[in-house]
Amino acid sequence: MLTPFLGNKKPTLKLSLNNKSSVLYLIFIFSGCLSALMSVEQSFSLLYTFHISLLILTMYYVSTINDKKSILFIIYALLITHTSLILICLLNIIFTLSEQQPLNPYIIYSGFINIRFFNQVQVFILPFLVLLLNFKSIQRVVFIILFLNLLLIFIGQARGALLSFLAFSIFALALKTTLKKQVFIGLTCFVLSCIAFYALDSLNKGGAEILRTSSSGRIDLWFNTLSNLSLKHLFLGNGPGVFEMSLGSSAPYSHPHNSIIEILNEWGLIALICILTAVCTTFKKAITHLKCHKKDIITESLFYSFAIGITYSLFSGVHVMPVSQTLLFIMWGLLLGRINKKRDQSISINKYLKALVAILFVFAWYLYLQKAISIYNNIDPDKGYIYGPRFWSVGQRF
Repeated sequence: MLTPFLGNKKPTLKLSLNNKSSVLYLIFIFSGCLSALMSVEQSFSLLYTFHISLLILTMYYVSTINDKKSILFIIYALLITHTSLILICLLNIIFTLSEQQPLNPYIIYSGFINIRFFNQVQVFILPFLVLLLNFKSIQRVVFIILFLNLLLIFIGQARGALLSFLAFSIFALALKTTLKKQVFIGLTCFVLSCIAFYALDSLNKGGAEILRTSSSGRIDLWFNTLSNLSLKHLFLGNGPGVFEMSLGSSAPYSHPHNSIIEILNEWGLIALICILTAVCTTFKKAITHLKCHKKDIITESLFYSFAIGITYSLFSGVHVMPVSQTLLFIMWGLLLGRINKKRDQSISINKYLKALVAILFVFAWYLYLQKAISIYNNIDPDKGYIYGPRFWSVGQRF
């Protein structure tokens, strides 16, 4: 953002967001700053709030990208990169079966400390694969890639991801848009991947059951978090990024695995209302756009990618893990750029404002790096690490 902003003599900023949406984001960030200042971990919480602010700025910048070629380039780049990981996982499945070993997701998802990191990226890719099923020349290849994605989700027992895919499929069928046929093909792929999973698992039984009845502690975590809420949370939360709770003798959770409960707990009710209003407004505008432009499959796939990410955030840490949270805001920005492309607002920026923004950017970036390096240098490897989403401190906070 800064390069074209400072490089042009008379820069203009095009926004695909209206004034009401901008106010909502400002109130959200302001609430986070107040909550961070009242937190017991002020510096860490302010750092996390600043990080979220950068993501919102990224969304603003991405919303200026609304032409078809640029969006397709981004989609294809994501698909090619992700497919390379899928093919590596396929090799691991083949090696596992050849060695007559059970389907262990921690071996098949090699290179991922937490297999949910992989699943959280997968959900954003699935709608784009459904989009590509629309092209008959590559339909078979795309079907195989979609099949492998869903098979890996079954192997990883990511029930939240599977539920999100089914919710997206039902929602897509209810809208009755152009991709209806492709969604049915995707559901067929879902059934085939389920059959394949049980067939492969039966060869070397590893005790993995996709239809587990336990909640993995999530429901207890949600109820405990909600029961600890007080009047303070009507205005201010405990501080962005500082959530920590243990259930029994288990290791502490660094987030409650539910975006709504987490924002309510950390940011407060005012911030939650603002962000929910912004999301619901985006949904409403997207649905209205798709009803008027039923052949706009690019916007439709972006909408489904954003919607499936939001849905999965109700069961997992999509909104806090570094890669998946970045994808979430990028998809949000791309979607806003498509549904608001006729309402772009151009803002002329004079040299004084230009200089002020540059100074604020350098100052904020200096504080950001200084604090991040300070936290990193204070980490004690002998205490061990919690492989969570707080990537400045790898689980250790001060």
